[in-house]
Amino acid sequence: MKKLATNTFRVKLFNKLMGFASALQNIPAKITPPPFRLMQIGSLFWQSRALYVAAKLELADVLGDTEKSTQEIAMVLQLHEDHLYRLMRMLGSMGIFDETAPRVFKNSKTSAFLRQDNPKNVRAMILMHNSPEMTKPWMESLEESIRDGGVPFAKVYGVDVFSYMDQHKNFDLLFSQAMDTVENLTGNLFLEDFNWGQFDRIIDVGGSKGSKALSILKSHPNLKAIVFDRPQIIEAAKTHWQGKITADILARIDFQGGNMFESLPTAASDNDLFVFAAIFHCLSDEECTTVLGNLKTAVGNTQSSVLFADAVAEEIHINPTIAAFDMQMLIGTTGRERTPSEWKQLLENAGFEIMEIMNVRTFAKFIIAKPFQSGPHA
Repeated sequence: MKKLATNTFRVKLFNKLMGFASALQNIPAKITPPPFRLMQIGSLFWQSRALYVAAKLELADVLGDTEKSTQEIAMVLQLHEDHLYRLMRMLGSMGIFDETAPRVFKNSKTSAFLRQDNPKNVRAMILMHNSPEMTKPWMESLEESIRDGGVPFAKVYGVDVFSYMDQHKNFDLLFSQAMDTVENLTGNLFLEDFNWGQFDRIIDVGGSKGSKALSILKSHPNLKAIVFDRPQIIEAAKTHWQGKITADILARIDFQGGNMFESLPTAASDNDLFVFAAIFHCLSDEECTTVLGNLKTAVGNTQSSVLFADAVAEEIHINPTIAAFDMQMLIGTTGRERTPSEWKQLLENAGFEIMEIMNVRTFAKFIIAKPFQSGPHA
């Protein structure tokens, strides 16, 4: 087995810090009187909606690097000044915006990440998760789905979230923009925690516009890549990077459109690496099995490796962040965040063996798998 982990000390430090942050999240539950704690949780949507409106109104963009009164901001955006002030005052109390004088605000270290001129901004993520499309299922059909096991999103809109995106281009674009900013949550350092140079080519399934693959290619001049996604995403990707990425790097990447439920690009050698980043948690076990069957065909007689970059849920006492991701999967998809035993069962049933579950500097883990030499274990 090739040595695939790098930066092991930094990864250990990152995970210790994440564990500490998770422990901090539990402090309010331990020190706040239970009735008041329940009230806090019950009204958290007030905060998320206030943040959503601020992002949608582009308040952080209007502020930029300056201080402005709510009167000035209201004039620029044609808003009701007193209502705007009360919104920004609430957000300021949460550390989003700084109130420097009565009714005067500037961007804080936090609100700076709502600015569209900040390449590390998460504005699209805020808008997507708080959009009408994503909030209505929480509000209108979660209880019914808990009773009958259905998918809340499908109950509201009649189709699954991906079919809905195919029919609604604006939401499809917003979702794509949000997915392009996922790395902004923890940065791209996790890409340095894996030895990509051990391979000749990566096949990034569901790779969107290819930002992740291009980041990897920049650091590995001998590596090539295929980015495989829905045809409409790939068509946009083919022109998106022109003039932004050097020609020698773009020459090493091939954009291919298709449907992973029908087929996948074929492996060329044992040194190909199939990458599925945040794909399987969107899928039911049955859907995963279909994709894995296509993967088995694509791997063919080679011993290509597979990397699943996905969350791994604890068997008990789940991390609050992973639990929240899991509920979002319940709302919009038939997928889930799987435990190590669930990952093992899923892959073994499809003829793949887990070689390693690797910690990296993000909330996901890298699950490395290879096909069994002669079918699944008994």
